[in-house]
Parts: sequence; C-alpha cells; structure tokens
Amino acid sequence: MKAIKLIVISLVCMFAFASCDQDKIITADQLPVAAQSYVQKTYPGVGITYAKQDKELFSTKYNVRLDNGLEIEFDGDGVPVDIDTDN
Repeated sequence: MKAIKLIVISLVCMFAFASCDQDKIITADQLPVAAQSYVQKTYPGVGITYAKQDKELFSTKYNVRLDNGLEIEFDGDGVPVDIDTDN
C-alpha cells in the first residue's frame, strides 16, 4: 500500500513540474508594454519576427527575434536582460 502511495505521489509531482515549464509563441501585442516600447524606441522601423513567452516555475521570460536578426530576452516586467546577434 505504501508503494502505491509513493508511486502516485511521484507521478503527481512529475506532472506538476512538467506543466510549470511552458514555452508559448505569442504575438507582439502580448509582450509586456515595457518590452514593446523598448523595441519601438531602440529599433525604430524594425519588425518583430516572433515572440515567445517562457513560463518557468517562479518566473516568466520573453524571447523576441527582430527582422534584423537580433534576439532579445526580456524578463517578466519587459526589461531587456540579453541581446544576441544572428552572426
């Protein structure tokens, strides 16, 4: 009986942690306002190719790729934390 309880608890924990880490493609309008403003002010006229929301257990990050090849990572508040070039 204890073995069955242990297996059930383990499975529940495994599914709970697996569901916490989620990547989701979003539209540019779904980015935090601060991230949208940063892209518009810093890279005027450059479009967003894609935006991805990365939800983890205790945080959310946003990854954005611009038409010019730049990839920008934003924290959950829309503050840029990393910028990578395509080169």
